[in-house]
Amino acid sequence: MINKIGLVLRSISGFYDIEYEGKEYRVRGTGNLRRNENSPKVGDRVEFQINGSLTKILPRKNSLIRPKVSNIDQAIIITSLKEPDFSHGLLNKNLFIIEQAGIKAIIVFTKKDKTNFSIMETYKWMGFESYEITNDNPQEVYENLKHLFKNKITVFTGQTGAGKTTTINSLAKTDYKTQEISKSLGRGKHTTRVVQMIDFVGGKLIDSPGFSSLEVHETKNMFNSFNLFKELSLNCKYRNCKHINENSCNVKNNIGIKITKQFYIDYISIINNKIEKRY
Repeated sequence: MINKIGLVLRSISGFYDIEYEGKEYRVRGTGNLRRNENSPKVGDRVEFQINGSLTKILPRKNSLIRPKVSNIDQAIIITSLKEPDFSHGLLNKNLFIIEQAGIKAIIVFTKKDKTNFSIMETYKWMGFESYEITNDNPQEVYENLKHLFKNKITVFTGQTGAGKTTTINSLAKTDYKTQEISKSLGRGKHTTRVVQMIDFVGGKLIDSPGFSSLEVHETKNMFNSFNLFKELSLNCKYRNCKHINENSCNVKNNIGIKITKQFYIDYISIINNKIEKRY
């Protein structure tokens, strides 16, 4: 039987729904895969046999521990400017986690109509793709963000109450299936649901109740989790520079030039918290 290469859309009790040439097929994983800790995840490219089994997981470009998903192209961080107030610490922590996983981070600042405060240009200045939207205007949200999703696998994350569900609803006008997803996002936080991937504005959206708090495998060099730090660290004096106490640190030298002071302070806070947990 010839193996096909498809995309895992969902995993349910040892069965996997796989998309291949526009159709879905439900197959079992082989015994080795079911016993292996590295079992298939939503988002995996896999080899499988129609009316047979899932036989092989192809190499991943990234993966998350929680939720169990892989091969994500981008994470949309929904960040409120007001109600709740903007939290630089939470946003910067999300950026740290997402970029550490090798996923592109895109920031969407919501509720711009409720405040004169704006910080979008600051994050653009640091190299982050960023947008501001008014959630009360679904058409504006759709027009401003629709170009982001074509041929991409996307996840949404961000602070509670920032408008994730409202933003998804505004974008879902082109795909009725996502109406089910946006409704489910409003359920109680302890509700158990299946992680799955659905069609979304020309691409794919991973639907999961777990995207309010992401968890990744820590890289060997978490001190360069930010892409900006990774780039700047090439000119640090020490190869293993932590950008904290070292002399001739190019990251510290760029505070106020390519990095805001607050962004660096939040980096120190994140690193100290991780070190405390590690030791």
